[in-house]
Amino acid sequence: MKRALFLAAAILAAGCGGSSQSQAVKEHGPLGSGPDAVWYWPAAGKPKSVVVFLHGYSGEPREETPVNHVPWLRHLAKQGNDVIYPRYERGGGPNPFPHLDAGVGAALTKLGKPKVPTMVIGYSRGARIAVDYAAFRAAVHHEPRAVLAVFPAIHAPFEVLGPLQDLDSKTKIVMMIGDRDTGVAGSGAHEMLYRLADVGFPAKDIKIVGVKSTKGFVADHTSPMDVSAQAQKAFWLPADRLIDSVR
Repeated sequence: MKRALFLAAAILAAGCGGSSQSQAVKEHGPLGSGPDAVWYWPAAGKPKSVVVFLHGYSGEPREETPVNHVPWLRHLAKQGNDVIYPRYERGGGPNPFPHLDAGVGAALTKLGKPKVPTMVIGYSRGARIAVDYAAFRAAVHHEPRAVLAVFPAIHAPFEVLGPLQDLDSKTKIVMMIGDRDTGVAGSGAHEMLYRLADVGFPAKDIKIVGVKSTKGFVADHTSPMDVSAQAQKAFWLPADRLIDSVR
């Protein structure tokens, strides 16, 4: 009798989707308007962390919306992350940080302000902004645990930069460089390394990852938008591991 009850419970659990990865995730948004707009995906199951994903700049509005990154964003939510995608600008601008705060704050309110670690993932322009954003958050004692800067771009002379001297020395910073990226190459990563060195950020907490092209996969500037198995191994897997390391 006990064995029969055990088997019935096991079948019921399997049918209901016992793991967080098997649960559906849903896109919400946009909340707000203009550069304050934001989209978010609640985690499948109880959230273990929050991921703020910062887009790049392509000269057209498509990249300012999640459309280019939805598969990765959904994957992150299925891994137990509350995922937030702020627009933060319309056509570029010198100071995205007030808009970042507005969009992320609105999404966190809808998500119930979870008391879990935060990580920032940025792509291209957003990769450079991700490090500066982490510094601004650190200045008010809400620093992210980690930053993944995917193919970071350089900043323009007129842009507002973050107070890197306020970064928590325990914050992990990982920067990726693609071997076929002719858009930014390694220029943004090198610039960020110099800036971090100038403020004495510990080198042991910075990691540079070279993304190599393979058969059927070219690590060019748009490859983070790819959904192939090779792209997932190159970008999604390292992001998952970094998130797991700070939970």
